[in-house]
Amino acid sequence: MMIFAASPEEVSLILPIGLLVAGLVLIGAEFFLPTVFFGFLGAIISFAGIYLSADAGVMTCAVFCGVFLVVLALEFFAFRRLLPQTSIGRSMINVSSNEGSAVPAAAGYAVYVGKAGMAVTVLAPSGTVEIDGTLVEAFSLDGFVERGAAVVVTEAGSGRVTVRRSR
Repeated sequence: MMIFAASPEEVSLILPIGLLVAGLVLIGAEFFLPTVFFGFLGAIISFAGIYLSADAGVMTCAVFCGVFLVVLALEFFAFRRLLPQTSIGRSMINVSSNEGSAVPAAAGYAVYVGKAGMAVTVLAPSGTVEIDGTLVEAFSLDGFVERGAAVVVTEAGSGRVTVRRSR
C-alpha cells in the first residue's frame, strides 16, 4: 500500500500551502466584514489547497486538514473570546446595557408595583406620576386621570408603569 501518490521531491506544496493560508485569511476577514462572501470564498480556496495537497499523499492531506481545522478553531476562539476584550472588538459588538439609558428596564420599576403615587401631569391615558419622590412615565388603565389625582401602580413595563386611580 502506497501512502504517497508521488515522491515528496516531485510534488511542490507551494500552491496548496498558499491556497490554504489565503483561504484561512479570508475566513478570518469574514469576522470583520458584514458579508458571507469572503468566508464562503475562503472555504472554497482552503478546500482547493487541501485537495491539491493530496497529490503529495494521504498523510500530507491529513496534515493540511488538521491545520485547517486547528486554525479555524483558533479563529473562532479569538473572535468569540479575545476580540470583545479589545477596544476594536467592543466597538464592533453591540453590548446592551441599561445603565445610564433613557429608558430603564422593567425590573427597575418592579419595586413600584402596589405603591401609591400622584399624577403630576394629566394622564390621557399616559403621562407622568410621582411615586416615592421619583417621576415615572405612566399609563392609566382608567383612561383620563386628572393632574393631582391619587394613583396605584398595578404593573411595571419597559420604561413605564401602569396605574389605576386610587379607590
